[in-house]
Amino acid sequence: EYMGEERTIFKESRFILFGKNIIKSLIFLSSYYNTSFNLKFFKIIMYKKLFTFAFGWIKWFLSFIPAFKYEHVPKLDSTIKNFNSNFMKSFDTNEDKARRSAYQKTTEVFYNLITDFYEWGWGKSFHFAPRYNDETFRESIVRYEHLFASSLGIPTDKESLAKKEYQVLDVGCGVGGPLRAIARFFKFRVHVTGINITKEHINRAEKYNKQAGVRNYTLVHGDFNQIPRADGFFDAVYDFEATLHSTDRQKTFKEIHRVLKPGGRFVTAQYCLLDNYDPNNKYHLELIRKIDNANGCYCFGQTVKLTTSNLEKAGFKVISHEDVFAEGNGSDIRFHECFEGAKGAQFTGTSIGLRCTYAFTYIGESLRLLPRGTCEVQGLLMDAAESFKEAGKLGLISPGLLYICEKPLSKKD
Repeated sequence: EYMGEERTIFKESRFILFGKNIIKSLIFLSSYYNTSFNLKFFKIIMYKKLFTFAFGWIKWFLSFIPAFKYEHVPKLDSTIKNFNSNFMKSFDTNEDKARRSAYQKTTEVFYNLITDFYEWGWGKSFHFAPRYNDETFRESIVRYEHLFASSLGIPTDKESLAKKEYQVLDVGCGVGGPLRAIARFFKFRVHVTGINITKEHINRAEKYNKQAGVRNYTLVHGDFNQIPRADGFFDAVYDFEATLHSTDRQKTFKEIHRVLKPGGRFVTAQYCLLDNYDPNNKYHLELIRKIDNANGCYCFGQTVKLTTSNLEKAGFKVISHEDVFAEGNGSDIRFHECFEGAKGAQFTGTSIGLRCTYAFTYIGESLRLLPRGTCEVQGLLMDAAESFKEAGKLGLISPGLLYICEKPLSKKD
């Protein structure tokens, strides 16, 4: 529906307006040769027509500029500069330790900066998804979210769901894209709680949930390292690439383990370094540093082996794990291809799309249609895309290590 609406607006507001102005101008110019207007009068009319034509073309051009207001970031220009100054650090330094100690603030600031761009260029589900060739980008997102829902170990039949109200936790729920998909998957017969450290995300999720008619949910503004629920409160927990913002994965996994009932499942998509990654290769290190810096995350050192170990040390039994983007695991398109060509994602995520967005934000900022600093935020996201693309090509990292874990019924289990 959204894309259909966009296509209608695109045709009527851009191409038709542009075409009408061209035709009007051509008709006017051709009519001049068959009239006896004096030169002075002709010049006045010509300038008026040319102005109208130019204004119409500018209006068509400006319609591409994202309408970002950034009302939730009062001083965008200084905020992005401070973020770049404080977060863009190298590994194993005192500066890096300082930013890790302030992870709550840096994560919230990061998402305050990039959420408008994510929604405009990616959608309201801030995660990658395995995709078949005959799927649209949106279809792949929903299919992946439904895969999570079906892996939670919760029954889907009406009779079972009527016997008790299952409690599900969305760790790092963002603006609620996955929460809405999973709530619908269960026909609103389970209660989904979303927790997020960014207040703006909670506000938007509440707004979007009401617009979509979502029922039976709770949104919590809080830290996933300190979940405000009793031990064993949730029947199932899921995480779409949210715990990558954790500076201590084992600590985060322990907290999730605490609030999960014995026998309950934890399904998570983890960013993991792959076998091709060489910690002694300076270029590899630089690419992972850029991914961390430009995404406000902490992937450095997070190998599959370490991630599995952290989950097990937190008390989980790992039922299965696989890279959903690996060959034969349910994806014809690798995750980094969304930054290379239109087949991998929406146009705005491709290299050309990113550069076009940069140009439009630069123009919009120059004309004071966008707040100062918008263009710099887009530059940050371009760095993220380039580093992801290169690291993906080299097989250094995957955002799709899908873990299905269970909290044992007893220590013996």
